[in-house]
This record gives sequence, structure tokens and C-alpha cells, in this order.
Amino acid sequence: MSFKIMNARWTVVILVATLTACFACAKKSYIDVSYQLPPAAGTLAGHTVFIETRDLRSDTAIFNARAKADFKDFTGLFSLSVNTPGEQQRVVGAYALPKLFEAALKRRLENLGVKIASQQSADVPVFRIKINRFRINLIGQKWKTDISYEASLARDSKLIARETVTGNAERLKLIGSGGAEKVLSGIFSQMINRLNIERLFQEAKL
Repeated sequence: MSFKIMNARWTVVILVATLTACFACAKKSYIDVSYQLPPAAGTLAGHTVFIETRDLRSDTAIFNARAKADFKDFTGLFSLSVNTPGEQQRVVGAYALPKLFEAALKRRLENLGVKIASQQSADVPVFRIKINRFRINLIGQKWKTDISYEASLARDSKLIARETVTGNAERLKLIGSGGAEKVLSGIFSQMINRLNIERLFQEAKL
């Protein structure tokens, strides 16, 4: 093999390695969130709601200073993937924080048989989501997430049932921000699935 051919091949190898390293070091502008949908139940078939989401966080910062350094290119968007039992994981869209909760809870409601109205009307109850806390912190060598939200049902502008869901989780920090995304996906799935939607409908007498 000639020296020129060997030199050309080494040049390609070095170029590929350099590009791979660059992509590996690149900061993402979004955060991946994987939501694990529970098995379909259909227990609330026949019901219809209109979803309304409000961001009521007193502190709208998502990260503490150390976590923010790892997500310095974050644009505020979350790429949501849904894992449905027996099906392949699929990306459903990129959302700001309020719409992230709305998109996940919409699929949870539909999974229970509830239809989602596209417009608000007097004869359709409002399923209201209030986000109270959403934090991703890097403390010591651990990623820590802290989430709290309230879900309620209202009819004729009157609250008829509500439930608050709160939780936190942590994971040892590894290279990059993947550990933060995994711990966030885990706690987010738990928080969405922990909400007892059937009880809300029973309490509201719908």
C-alpha cells in the first residue's frame, strides 16, 4: 500500500474522530423527556373535558447555577417521547413547560377513554393543570429533580374536584447531561401516572 493511500485513510479516520468528538461535546438546545404511559384502561369512556394549563411557579427558573452550566444552550423546549405498552417509543413534539404537562396528561386522559374538546364550552368540564414547582438541580455529584402540580375539574367556573401531586428524585451525575434527562423522565412519568384521575371524576360526580 502506498504512503499516499495510507496517509489519506488516516486523514479520514482523524476527521471522523474529530467530528464525533465535536458532536459529543455539543450542547443541546432542548431536554429529552420520555413519558411511560400505563396500559390502556378505558374506565372513563363517554366523558369529555377541555384542558387548561397554568404556570403558577413562584420561581420560574428551572435550573440552579451548576445545572444551568450544563444546559447553557437550553431554549426552553422539551422534546417529549411517549412509551406506550406494546408499541415503539415515538416523539410527539417539542413543547414549552406548560404544554409538556398538557401533552402528557392529554394522552393519559385519552388512555382512560376521555375525549378532549378543542374549544371550551359551557357543557364541557374544564380539566385544569396548575404547575407549582419544576426544578432540575445539580448538587454535589447528583442530579435532583423536584416537581409539584395540581390537577382539578371545574364546571360552570366552579371547582368540583382537585388533587396535588408532588415528588422528587435524584441520580448520580455522569459525563454530560444524560443523567439529568433520565432522572427527569423517571420522575415526570411517576408524577403524571400518580394522579388518580378516576377518583377526580368520582369526586366531581361526572
